[in-house]
Amino acid sequence: MKISLRALNHMTSLTPNQRRVFDVLLQADASLGAYAILKKTGFRGATQVYRALEKLVDLGLARKLESLNAYIAVSAKGQSSPTAFAICDQCGHIHEVVEASEIKQLHECLAQLNFQVERTVIEFHGVCSICSGHSHEDKATPSYPRLKQD
Repeated sequence: MKISLRALNHMTSLTPNQRRVFDVLLQADASLGAYAILKKTGFRGATQVYRALEKLVDLGLARKLESLNAYIAVSAKGQSSPTAFAICDQCGHIHEVVEASEIKQLHECLAQLNFQVERTVIEFHGVCSICSGHSHEDKATPSYPRLKQD
């Protein structure tokens, strides 16, 4: 995954525990739950992982996939804009949707209602084109079932 300049700037301010958790998320080929991260980091307790994840989410470097109770590092574009995720229930592929004007319009509508959005979680579950047997526009098979950016 490509790391943005913003992420690099944040990485200098991350604690060693936060950096370790972020590295695990960057290297993962799927979304990870806190206990899977705990196992990969070797920390003594889940509290260290949850604190690090909370900070990474606050900084926009990671997102929690609520329906999976798992975390994923986001793309450079996803770090600075509202993101939706399309999750294939068969293969686990997670497609990050960043450029959707509808997400931005929804945020604008909420702003007009004087509603301040603190975080956005939009997840779609279904079957990807590869699993359903339909051809995909770019015919590219993801190299791993994690993120494909629009």
